[in-house]
Amino acid sequence: MGSEGPDDLTTGVTSASICDAMARRHPHRCHAVGLVPARAGQVTHGPAATIRFGPRRDDLPDHDLAAAAEHALADVPAGAVVVIAAPDAPGEAVAGGKKLAALEELGAEGVIAWGAIRDRAEAASYRTGVWALGETPRASGDRLQVLEVGGILTFGGVTVLPGDWVYVDEAGLVVVPWDERHQIVDAARGIEEDDARAVRSIRGG
Repeated sequence: MGSEGPDDLTTGVTSASICDAMARRHPHRCHAVGLVPARAGQVTHGPAATIRFGPRRDDLPDHDLAAAAEHALADVPAGAVVVIAAPDAPGEAVAGGKKLAALEELGAEGVIAWGAIRDRAEAASYRTGVWALGETPRASGDRLQVLEVGGILTFGGVTVLPGDWVYVDEAGLVVVPWDERHQIVDAARGIEEDDARAVRSIRGG
């Protein structure tokens, strides 16, 4: 989960109600779909620590993912979610079991990969919530490398800034400005309550 924990900030909300609440406050797109959890039913949220992967160049320095994540995590609040984007190669692996374990040991509360991962079954047993576009058996170190740490990410029609509050469940990912997270979640909770009353009315309750 995130720094506030599963039983306070996100109680009574979903990605749908958070997205609706954001739409009432901001006109820009704030959601991305297609992410699959390593463990069914999980919900992950927290401040984003960003890492961007891109096509490998032999004349650029090779940065280890764990070292990059340690640097990214240092610049955002505790309870961070490492958001990794490989928008040019979404079918290539950006992490596997060993690297995901290293991110968990660094204190990451979650990993969201706009790309593929390896060892999904192993990742399902980790405390950290792990999300990706899919799974592949092939390592991609000869094709991808870390290009930027702590920068702005764009993928799936959404823009993620370091420190943004990210929330992901099985319906999708929603990105919320960090300083607005409490107001947005409060509004989302009200939307959930209004929807529940509407359903009761439709069913004659």
